[in-house]
Amino acid sequence: MSKAQKLAKLKSLTLDSNASSQKWSEALTLHLQHKKAIEQYKFNWHTDYCTYSPDTLPGGYTFKWGCYRHDFGYRNYKSLVGNYYFKRDHKLRIDKALLRDLKGACNWKPWADPYPPAQRKQLKNACLKTAQKYYDAVRAAG
Repeated sequence: MSKAQKLAKLKSLTLDSNASSQKWSEALTLHLQHKKAIEQYKFNWHTDYCTYSPDTLPGGYTFKWGCYRHDFGYRNYKSLVGNYYFKRDHKLRIDKALLRDLKGACNWKPWADPYPPAQRKQLKNACLKTAQKYYDAVRAAG
């Protein structure tokens, strides 16, 4: 496996798009099944999810998977290209993908919602504000 091949695969899993989020989810499933198709890349799948920030929010919203993909991008790019090139070439894109993933999590709707519509709207708005705060924090962290 060449570095260029590994970087190309990594980029496909960390783009700021719904299609990339789906590809990452599929890759994670393959990893959990120990499939060679993804294991051959020897990616670092370690995560602490949202580090010291809550992974779940009131209303049943979870940021766990967005934070996992974000960690995946950070850890793998830093080990492949180093911190300087990671920050210069990849960090902004991965941070934007985080915001997309977190906002997507805020669109979750339970099929049997225990909250009345007005309260669900408030919870969703709070979720979206929190998503923006998480994004602002990772951008500021440099």
